[in-house]
Order: sequence, then C-alpha cells, then structure tokens
Amino acid sequence: MCFRQTVQEQLMEHDNGRLVLHALSFLDVVTLLRKQVVSKQFKELCTKAISMKCGNDGPKPHTNETLKNAIREFCSIMYDVGSNKQQNIVEKIACTWGFPIDSWNVSQVTNMSSIFCWMRNFNEYIGSWDTSNVTDMSEMFHSANSFNQDIGRWDVSKVRNMKDMFNDAEAFNQYIGQWDVSNVTNMSQMFVRAVKFNQDIGHWDVANVNNMDGMFGEASVFNQYIGSWDVSKVTNMSGMFQYAEEFNQYIGQWDVSQVTNMSEMFSDAKEFNQYVGQWDISNVKDTSEMFFCAGKFNQDIGQWNKSNVTTMASMFFHALCFNQDIGQWDTSNVITMASMFVSANCFNQDIGQWDVSNVTNMCQMFFEARAFNQNIDRWNVSQVTDMNDMFRKALAFDQNLGQWDTSNVKSMASMFSYAIRFNQDIGQWNVSKVTNMYKMFDHGEEFNQYIGEWDVSQVTDMSGMFFATKKFNQDLGQWDTSNVKSMASMFSYAICFNQDIGQWNVSKVTTMYCMFDHAKEFNQYIGEWDVSQVTDMREMFRCASKFNQDIGQWDTSNVIRMASMFSYAICFNQDIGQWNVSKVTNMCKMFDHAEEFNQHIGEWNFQRERHVWYV
Repeated sequence: MCFRQTVQEQLMEHDNGRLVLHALSFLDVVTLLRKQVVSKQFKELCTKAISMKCGNDGPKPHTNETLKNAIREFCSIMYDVGSNKQQNIVEKIACTWGFPIDSWNVSQVTNMSSIFCWMRNFNEYIGSWDTSNVTDMSEMFHSANSFNQDIGRWDVSKVRNMKDMFNDAEAFNQYIGQWDVSNVTNMSQMFVRAVKFNQDIGHWDVANVNNMDGMFGEASVFNQYIGSWDVSKVTNMSGMFQYAEEFNQYIGQWDVSQVTNMSEMFSDAKEFNQYVGQWDISNVKDTSEMFFCAGKFNQDIGQWNKSNVTTMASMFFHALCFNQDIGQWDTSNVITMASMFVSANCFNQDIGQWDVSNVTNMCQMFFEARAFNQNIDRWNVSQVTDMNDMFRKALAFDQNLGQWDTSNVKSMASMFSYAIRFNQDIGQWNVSKVTNMYKMFDHGEEFNQYIGEWDVSQVTDMSGMFFATKKFNQDLGQWDTSNVKSMASMFSYAICFNQDIGQWNVSKVTTMYCMFDHAKEFNQYIGEWDVSQVTDMREMFRCASKFNQDIGQWDTSNVIRMASMFSYAICFNQDIGQWNVSKVTNMCKMFDHAEEFNQHIGEWNFQRERHVWYV
C-alpha cells in the first residue's frame, strides 16, 4: 500500500507518459481493476496511462463476439479470487478495450443477449455505453444477481427483444422509465424474479409488443401503474403477474382482444382485486389457473365472452373471495374444468345453464368449494371421463344428479368424499366404464341411496369406498366385483352396513386390509369367497363387534399379514383351524380382545420364529 501511495503521489506531481507507464508496470493491475479498493483519482490516472500504452488509436471498438468474450474474461478475473493468470489478461483487456469497462466502445454492437447471464457478482457501472445499435437484449442480465447500476439513459430505440432481460436479477431496482421501447416485440419474462424491482414504467410505448408471458412473474414488490399501456398486439399474457404479490393496479382499459393465452395471469397475485370486466377476451383459449390463489379477487367478470376458451382448469383455485355471477358464460368449447373451483370457499352461483357438452375432465372441480350448492342436474356430462374428487369436501352440496349421463366416466375416486350432506338418488348412473371407485363415498355421512344395480364389472379399486359412511346400508349383493383388486377399508367404520355380499366374486382381490374394521353391524355369511389371491388381511374384522360367520374354508395360502385381524371382534368364534398360514409373517395381536374365540388352531403350519404372537 505504501508503494501504491508513493506511485500515486508521483503521478499526481508528474503527468508524464513515460513515468506513468513505468509506474503501471509495477502495479497489481488486478487489484486496480477491483475498483472498490482504489481511489477515483487513482483510477483516472491509470486510465490515462492505459490509453497511452494503447497508442494513438486508443482502445478498439467491440463487435458482438468480442464483447461477450471480453466480459467473460473480465468477470472471471475480477471475481475469480486466487486466479494465477490475471495480470497478463487484465493488461490485455485494458489495453485492447479500455478501462474502466464503462469506457468500452460498444457502438457497433447489435446483440447483447446473455452477455452478463449468470455473472452473479457483476455490478460495474456501464450507464455510459452507446447501445444505439443494439437490437437484442434478451437475457442480458439473467441471474446477474448483484447488478444494480443506473442504465436509465441507454438508447434502446432499436431493441426488438427484451425477453428475460432482468430474469432473476435479484438486486436490480433502477429507473428505466424513459427508455424508448417502441420497437420491442418480446417482453416475455422480462422481470421474472426481479424481486426488488419497483420502478415507474407506466409511460413505456409497448404498442409493438406481442408477448408478455411471465413479464412480472415473481416480481414480488412490483406495484406500478401501467394501465395506459397499449397492449393491443399482445397475444400471450400467460403468467404475466404470477406471484406478483403486491401488484394491485387498475388495468381494466387494456385492449386484450388479440390475447389467446391468459393462463396463470394473476396466479398468486395475492393483492390483485381490480375491475377487468370490460375486457374483450373473445380470442382467449386458455384461462387455466388465471386467478389461482388470487385470494382477494372478487370482481364482476360475468360479461366476458369465453366462446373460444378450451381450458378452465384451476381457474379459481383457492380464489377465496370470488363469488360473482358467471352463469351466462359460453362454455361450449371448454374441454377441461379440472380443479376449477378448488377451495373457492365463497363461490355459490348458479351455473346450471352452462354448456359442458365438450368437457372431458371434471376432476376436483368443486373440491373444497364449501359453499357451493347449486342445481346442475341439466349438465350434459356425456363426454366426461374423469370425476375424481369432483365434490370432495363440498360440504354444502346436496343436489340432484340422478339424470347425468356418466357412461364415459373412467374414474370416480373420492368423488363424494367428505361431501357430508350429499344424499341423492344416483342409482341409475351408467358406471360401466369406471375402473376406480377408491374412497368414492368416504365420510359421506348422509349418503344412503340404492346403487345395487350399478355395473361395476370394470372396477379394479374399491378401497375405502364406503369408509365412515355412517348411514349407508343398501343391498350390493348383485355387484360384479370380478375385476376388483383392492377392497382395503371398503366398509371400514360403515357402522350401519349389514347386507348380504356373500356371492361377490373376489377372486382377483389382493388386499382386504381393514375391510370391515369397525363395521359394527356387519354379520353376513362370506364363507364361500375365493380369497386365494389375498396377501393382506390385517385388521380385516377389527372391532367388527357382531361378526361371527363361518369362514373356515377360506384359502389363505397367499396371505402374508394377519396382524390384528380379529382384534376386538368380541363375538367371533369360528373354526379356522384348517387355514393355510404357511406364508404369514405377522400375526401380532391377531386375536387381541377377541373375547369369545376359543378354537383349535394347533395344526397351523408356520415357522414360529417369524411371528409375533398376542393371541
């Protein structure tokens, strides 16, 4: 440091080119370039020395290729602590292109795309660059996490592409509101994850922009007025304000007539609640997740023309406040309504006139839509194939659906799970293509309707189907269960069920885990069941307090688990001594509290050391 101070004093006293060059040859130029450790005056003197060393012609102007290479070399030296090759390269860069970096001649450069991409430590002043010929700035500062310099006076009038320009530029928050962006056509993801950016850009001329996909996505503090923008050429606004958590500005006058994609546009825009009801969305095809988790949005959008929309999946997912009349929407071209009103806890509007004739997916459509209870019995659901979770936890719903054409539905898993009030006649439904009825009526506390004529011949999963249906007790004896593989927990906690199902074909069932667990009324003869493929009978009759039927002829040769099978089955006392338990590995608590059981099982063949007994 003393040497540098001495050199600096000499330079200040003697503005002589040879002395300056001589002094420069002794300096640690790498440290010099790390400008934070030298004074401004010292840098100015050394800049003059570099200019002299470069000769009369001075530093060379950059081309597209040389600029990218020089920046990468510059940044690798500036921020690559411990590099051994720094001195010569630094001198080469400085003498070839100039010093400091702001003095570089970039006037001939037309492409600056990605030049600082992933330069995480770069934060040099470059505000004086002549960018008047640049046409492409896409990804220019992508993941330049430290950059936060004034570039507001740049001439960007020829730039056409600003895609991802400040993507993940976490520190950037400079005023660029005077930029002439009139030739830009692409602003896709321009400020995505620019988490500190919140500057006035409301006067930008964006009339030529056609893509604003994700423009302010995850720009978590951005909240500036941009309502006067001319967006008449924009076709893509997908995710434009996604996770823009503070944004809540009026943009209701925008001309969005050319937009085709509004998916995720306000997804997780937690504060947004502005009137956009006059928008012309007649060309929009995708509104999926448009207001996903937009927790405060509750504006009248009932006049929107949705005649071209094909997907509404998750459109109001967790839109906690939304409860507007949208019953007049033209939904005739919609193909998917999956998860449309999930957790839209306030929504309870008449949508019974909707044309859903082309919809194929209604999975989770009203899942946790706790207030919804409207008549939708006239819907044409003949094309729907997926009704998984459709009314799951729709706590208020209890409407007639008996006339629905369900002939193409393949999955009804959890369809009425926790729909605690639903108790409508759906016995005429055509379920001949359904393969999955997993937890279909799980916790359907009121449901007790006759569905004994259903054609369930294609169903493979009935696990949990009537779990905790406290009132259900209907005849299912004629069901064709020949393709069912899982009946785990099927009647678990179905405390009223006691119907003859002894003729069921269970030959493909592999698990009966908890099948009659806590089915306190069940006591029907099922001794002829073919259980030869079953491997799991754990807790099958646990707390089935009335069950006492002859099942001694069962073929249990493939069963591996019988833990707690008759635990608390206080009436059971049947001869099962002939069972083949040779593959069973766990009998823990098999007869725990089976108070009446007293049968000879001494001939059971098993390896005792593999078992845990509490009989």
